[in-house]
Amino acid sequence: MALTAAQDAAVAHAGANLQLIACAGSGKTEVVARHIARLLLPADKGGEGLLPRNVVAFTFTEKAAAELKHRIIERCREDQPELVGMADMYIGTIHGFCLDLLRTEVPEFLKYEVLNEVQQVLFVNRYAARSGLNATSLLNGTPLKRYVDTKLYIDALSILRESTVDWARLAGASIGQGLVEYEQLLREKGYFDYSSILKEAVEALRSIPALRERVRNRLRVVIVDEYQDVNPIQESLVQELHSLGSSIRVVGDDDQTIFQFRGSDVSNILNFAARYPVCETIRLEDNFRSTVGISDVARLVIEKNPDRLPKMMRSAEVQEYEAGDIVALQLGSPDEEAAYIADTCKALRGSLIKEGSGERPISWSDMAVLVRINRMADPIRQALRKAGIPFVSVGMSTLFDALEAEAARQLFYLMAGEADRDTVIAAWRSADLGIPEEAIAKAVDEAVATRERMAVEDNSVRFSVYNIQRQFIGFLERIGLREEIIPGGRGEVTFYNLAKFSQAISDFEAIYFHSRPVAKYESFAAFLRHQAEGAYGESSGQDERFVSPDAVQILTIHRAKGLQWPVVFVPQLVRNRFPASKRGGRTIWHLIPDRCIGSQNRFANAPEDERRLFYVAVTRSQKHLHLTTAPTPGSTLYVRPSDLWHNVLESRYVKRLRQTFDARERGEPRAKTSIANVNLTFSDMRYFFECPYQFKMRTLYGFNAPLAEALGYGKSLHDALAELHARAIAGETFNPSDADALVDRHLRLPYAYPALADTMRQSAKRTVASYITARHSEFDKLEHSEKAIEVALENGVTVAGRIDLVRRRDTNEVAIVDLKSTQRAQAEELTEAQLHIYALGYKELTGRNADFVETYELDTQTRRPRAVDEDLIADVIARVQDTAAALRANDFQPNPSQTKCSGCDFTRLCTASTAVNTNVAKG
Repeated sequence: MALTAAQDAAVAHAGANLQLIACAGSGKTEVVARHIARLLLPADKGGEGLLPRNVVAFTFTEKAAAELKHRIIERCREDQPELVGMADMYIGTIHGFCLDLLRTEVPEFLKYEVLNEVQQVLFVNRYAARSGLNATSLLNGTPLKRYVDTKLYIDALSILRESTVDWARLAGASIGQGLVEYEQLLREKGYFDYSSILKEAVEALRSIPALRERVRNRLRVVIVDEYQDVNPIQESLVQELHSLGSSIRVVGDDDQTIFQFRGSDVSNILNFAARYPVCETIRLEDNFRSTVGISDVARLVIEKNPDRLPKMMRSAEVQEYEAGDIVALQLGSPDEEAAYIADTCKALRGSLIKEGSGERPISWSDMAVLVRINRMADPIRQALRKAGIPFVSVGMSTLFDALEAEAARQLFYLMAGEADRDTVIAAWRSADLGIPEEAIAKAVDEAVATRERMAVEDNSVRFSVYNIQRQFIGFLERIGLREEIIPGGRGEVTFYNLAKFSQAISDFEAIYFHSRPVAKYESFAAFLRHQAEGAYGESSGQDERFVSPDAVQILTIHRAKGLQWPVVFVPQLVRNRFPASKRGGRTIWHLIPDRCIGSQNRFANAPEDERRLFYVAVTRSQKHLHLTTAPTPGSTLYVRPSDLWHNVLESRYVKRLRQTFDARERGEPRAKTSIANVNLTFSDMRYFFECPYQFKMRTLYGFNAPLAEALGYGKSLHDALAELHARAIAGETFNPSDADALVDRHLRLPYAYPALADTMRQSAKRTVASYITARHSEFDKLEHSEKAIEVALENGVTVAGRIDLVRRRDTNEVAIVDLKSTQRAQAEELTEAQLHIYALGYKELTGRNADFVETYELDTQTRRPRAVDEDLIADVIARVQDTAAALRANDFQPNPSQTKCSGCDFTRLCTASTAVNTNVAKG
């Protein structure tokens, strides 16, 4: 694409710091990609001659990282087709960078697991007496209550670790001691939460001289996208990297600061030039996403904010505005508003949207309803359901709006003795999944019988016997659920929602696995009833899938950041709803004296913040924008249109009457390919190679397999050897007696019962000691350990992985080594594919060919080398491309066989697998 003058200037920026002000839809990803590609060019070709490892780019999400990395690779191939080492360039989230830094530089952190948001809530509740929760009170002395105040307590802990704190002024507030106890518990249990990842990484950078020197020698340029949403601890990391010699180049838009409630500080971008004084500021003001009408509406609202960086967003008119594209209506009630949205979805489906050099008839997945808070969408979900329009509620906090998920919840109320048989049967019948009622009744009766057996055996069985995930998948199998039998074409949406429930089970069992069965099910029922919906915040990435169903998406504006749709609805522009009224009840400032926190006013819900949120919502639209307001009958609070509504009416592009779209040119609706870039790990591909439908169940929908008691053994062994190899490469020597310390440092068996844990500990020590005995003479020939590789193929396909070991043989030939234990066993065909991907990745990393690939079987201390086979590499590349094509086409046909199906966790949810097993039984 041809660049504007401002984009050209940004690409060409050299030397010191850069502040790139990027308005919505301004093509910043392409600009940053070209800028990085130029950094990697030799000086005689207009570049700066940097190596990929010299550049770090922080993005807000992994999805944004994947798109940026793909663009960089494409641009580099245009000018430097022989460039190697791209896997050494970190592009991803700040959290991911910090986690990688800790695991690479501080060996004891290798075994730490990361608590997601809901697991953190469960963790604090389960260990309430030791997590500091029970010992913490409000500033007025009122003790916090378990379950009721847990999220408030966690939010306060995060603020203390991610902000600038005057600790002297915190004296006397019990939350300070709560923080000490919580951090001690995290260390004891071997967990990070999101805040501790950042805190530990900044402390490591400040306190470990050797680490500082390695970073100083490696990094030259640090790029930070979405800089307006950086919080103080993240800014501390950026400043540390700057102090070590890196120039800082930030990309952002103060008008799109929407995460203040999580501590983001808009002053970072407003005052960037003052903190990094040798700085150039460039503005990208052309919007290549939205029509001139949408740009006008957004501008009229955001210009009412007084403290902004100077800029003027203008439409590049890539999309054509047509009268009637933007509608603002005042309706009689939320139900009438919801019916309008449903009717408009139907009316717009099939109308054309410009896409690239052509046009495409839009489908359901091209439409999004963006709400200020989730509960505002209840009438909309009901209206879409009544109209027969497929929809997904994005985010776990709306999980139980799906009838199938509510039926699953009722099933586990039954398992906890809190619901009766008829209620559960009625819930599954209401879900309308195409299941005969007698099959539902029979499966529910089995659940009742299981509950009764569990009560009898409660004190005599291992924790894993009544595994919740196994009971859930087993119930779906017993009712005979299949994606293709669900009526109304709702199979994908239904499985999508049931997979979210499966994730909730996994989150719960990760913390409560070691509980007696009856108590575990009672706790799970309490979690589902009181906590599950509220525990998943706006930042939880539970819905980051490769593809989404062809369905209207309902989500909060915070979740919509970075996304776009041809059609956007923003409902409930009502005072006290949007803008939202200030929350009553307890806040973090009932726990933390506000004078303790620097820039405390950023947490306030100011009118300027609400305008920024509305600006983000409006600029998600490419063409159609429908803005509605409606009073809530019987309410005195939600009655009058908001100021945002009145601001919108200033635009001459806004129509105020219902529009008809009958005259619009139309076609057969065709959903857009939901992914452009395909980024796969070998684990992803392994599932696809085995069976595409298994891949769909695990990776796309996100169904989880039951937790196994031995889970963690293979990784622990691997981590112990990773430390050994890293230290050996640095010149240390080892003897078998070192095995005990290595294993004790890295062994993590969170689900093993004591006897199994002891057995596995002794086994691991023997294995490591035997490995040192067998291979110590080769340690001086190690070239790399735990080396990240990426294979960037054509058409935006990337395969990522880590090579366990690169070793030089006595002949100076290079061998790629994959360490295997019994727990990591897999089919030989898959091993061949994995090893040859690693060989290809090694070539892309170094520019050199590997001569051999080998598996090293730790249980027997034997190696199985084989020469690199170019034909196998070509075959693997073709199979990876097949995987990408299937993803883009949403085509995942089962590939059944008796061997594969017998080892699949979801075999009885697959018609093809059932047919294979039936034929085998008949034979």
